[in-house]
Amino acid sequence: MYTEASACSRCGGPGWESSYNGYCSNQRWGWYGARKSVNSAEEARRDLEEFYAESDVKIGKVSERSAYFEAEVLDRNNRLKDRVIIHKRSGRIRSIR
Repeated sequence: MYTEASACSRCGGPGWESSYNGYCSNQRWGWYGARKSVNSAEEARRDLEEFYAESDVKIGKVSERSAYFEAEVLDRNNRLKDRVIIHKRSGRIRSIR
């Protein structure tokens, strides 16, 4: 299972807060609770690909909904591993499967 902690666990340095689901104070993820809006399906795909960069998964179909984007997370054999949403206003990613 993938969590928000995996988003920046490679930092591990100053600003790394594992008690707050892995937010790192670098320019990409910001401080815990920081918002980063996501305005298009292409931007959602790019953010998800960066989020899962160190995992052995890829992003499949990305669909737009009113308040979020929904995406398939596939394993190397193109089987559905997870389904996630990324909120348009906050940029937060969470599993919905």
